[in-house]
Amino acid sequence: MNIIFDGNYLFHKSFAVFSKYYKDQDMTAVLADEKNQEILIRKCIIDLCAAVQRFDKIKRVVVVFDTTSWRYSLHDDYKYALTKVKEEYSRYFYEILNRLESLMRKKGLIVSRVSGAEGDDLMYVWALYLSYILDEKSVIVTGDSDIRQLITPNVSVFNNNSERLNMYCHSSAVNYWEREWSCDIQVSEINPVEVLLYKVVMGDTSDNIAKLKKGFGKKAFEKFLSSFSIDYRLFQESPDLISLSRWITSRFCEFTKMEESEVLGNVIFNLKMTWLNLSVYNNTDYITENGKSLLENMLDDINEQKEKYSYNKPFTLENFYGMLMK
Repeated sequence: MNIIFDGNYLFHKSFAVFSKYYKDQDMTAVLADEKNQEILIRKCIIDLCAAVQRFDKIKRVVVVFDTTSWRYSLHDDYKYALTKVKEEYSRYFYEILNRLESLMRKKGLIVSRVSGAEGDDLMYVWALYLSYILDEKSVIVTGDSDIRQLITPNVSVFNNNSERLNMYCHSSAVNYWEREWSCDIQVSEINPVEVLLYKVVMGDTSDNIAKLKKGFGKKAFEKFLSSFSIDYRLFQESPDLISLSRWITSRFCEFTKMEESEVLGNVIFNLKMTWLNLSVYNNTDYITENGKSLLENMLDDINEQKEKYSYNKPFTLENFYGMLMK
């Protein structure tokens, strides 16, 4: 079993709890204090360890971190709502995040950060490598529901950001996780194709991506899904971005009576912005600072780090914590 952590999610989740204890104080002053920085870093590591401890026979732990997304090169207002306002304490916030990343690297974990790639992109390529190339099972730990589009028989998604913990998995893995987990964790079967279609059709307000049709709500989307049979072959192996966009457009226009010329361009755009797939990266003109494509850099990162740290025996929370903090 491999664990792939969304490092930014881990940090933001821990910070949300940490900040509640200082809600009446100047957060800039709080985060500028060295002792408070250590407290926040320890909180992140304890949360990381607590999540890892839930799984048996861990082989690898991969932690991914965001950089400025390649998607900004296609969409100036991408995630505009989330980035418009910077808090006064942002400088210290990101300094502490970088310290956390450096600590993990120093202690030998696989830590993945690639210029131009979001954590979502890196979670995809690592899951692809571990599940398809090595044929090993992996669990992605994140609070981002969009990552459920990566679910396969070998890849599950664990959300530990709620009172009711959730394990999202492929239909073939439901029985396994129901046996593994206690009753406090909800195991849910997820169709990853439906997750992707929802993103393309309904857009994403948090990423400032528009839906295909104004006023088209969740109930309409459910009726849309039930109006046709999904050709899963279009989403498997090496699907073509344009062919898939045309297929989605045809189904959507048949349901809504819209003209395909009104919809196709938006479908292509939304699919490229939201789909985590090699076809997207192969159809992206984004070139990184070293002159390589985004995909080349992500694959280089995996090749350089894939054997960096492996667990060769079961470990306890204390062992893992000690490895990071000693």
